[in-house]
Amino acid sequence: MTGYEAVPTVTRRPPWKVAGVAVGVFLYALLCWTLLGRGMVSHGEEGTSNLVDMATAKSCEEIGPLSIAGIGYYWVCDIEVRPYSSSSRQEVVTARSYPDELTPADIGKPVRVKEIGRYYARDFKSDVPWWSIAPGVGGFVGLGLFAYWRRNKRFRKPDAETPVTSSLSLSSVRPLGGVAAPAGLPATASRTVTPNDWSSAKFWRICGVILVVAVISGIVGFAAGRGTELREATLTIAAIGLLSPGWLWFCTPARWKKATWCTTFTVSVEGIRWFRRDKATFEVGWDEIRELRLTTVTDGKHVLRMIDFFPLDENFAKRHRTLKGLWEIGANLDGRSLPPVVNGYRVPEAFSDAAFAEIRAAMTMIRPDKLGEYRGIPQNTVAS
Repeated sequence: MTGYEAVPTVTRRPPWKVAGVAVGVFLYALLCWTLLGRGMVSHGEEGTSNLVDMATAKSCEEIGPLSIAGIGYYWVCDIEVRPYSSSSRQEVVTARSYPDELTPADIGKPVRVKEIGRYYARDFKSDVPWWSIAPGVGGFVGLGLFAYWRRNKRFRKPDAETPVTSSLSLSSVRPLGGVAAPAGLPATASRTVTPNDWSSAKFWRICGVILVVAVISGIVGFAAGRGTELREATLTIAAIGLLSPGWLWFCTPARWKKATWCTTFTVSVEGIRWFRRDKATFEVGWDEIRELRLTTVTDGKHVLRMIDFFPLDENFAKRHRTLKGLWEIGANLDGRSLPPVVNGYRVPEAFSDAAFAEIRAAMTMIRPDKLGEYRGIPQNTVAS
């Protein structure tokens, strides 16, 4: 057996796992928010410019456990600010200090300040420290590395030794033939999917968890006093959560199909096309394909969905030598090696249920005469 192994995907995560991931992401976001808020607190060498606002603290209060600075308890003071650009009337502006910039010890003392949105902070020269932005940057880089590792895990060389394979019982769901190819389709008719496309059910499960957090945050925000930092923070979280169907839609694989780096499978009037950057990119016309087969294998807990295609003539392999690595490759389901496709080629990726549904719909519309579908169950007997 040569080529690469496809790795299984799970049909559906249990709701508690989806909720756990959502809560974990939410807590991580709160941590990054808190560290960034702490890093924005001015410290270091004081500025020397004469063009600076001066403030005097009148009263202070301790806020928490959630505020514009994240999780924790901080001092916030009501201050009077005299802008450097004010006229001889010495116009005074009433404002609030950024959390922990001023404390009760600063009441009555003149303090050099600078404006940060609707708050004021001490006029220090220091920048935001590295430790306050490191978790956010690290999380972004880690997510990219994880996505890269996950993608390449699905497309790896098999072991040098021939693996022990589990026998497989296949049953036909959609037999080949009996349906004629439709006529009059536009030349541009096609459909492109990513192997890990989300279903609408998965999308709304994730949105549902986020919306629950948003509603709770909104209730807490409206119950808090007007103008308080707790109200601002919780209503901000609620607004982000309530907009989750919009921003989450932009984060789903369905939106990545037009990206040049995205792995895609295309069914068109001309044929099929598989694109994976730097790996196994090919195009094959329908005049060279006898059958495009959708194969679904399940062991009761995990589901593996594979796309196989079979050449129309024996000289196909000579014309497409670049596809040698995909000839009769096997698959792996939850650690068990399954038999390879016989006399055919396998797309080196496992597909989600939503991606399979898209491909099935495209084939039914464009080339139903070439579409076959099988379902299989691994047997308990083991053969080499």
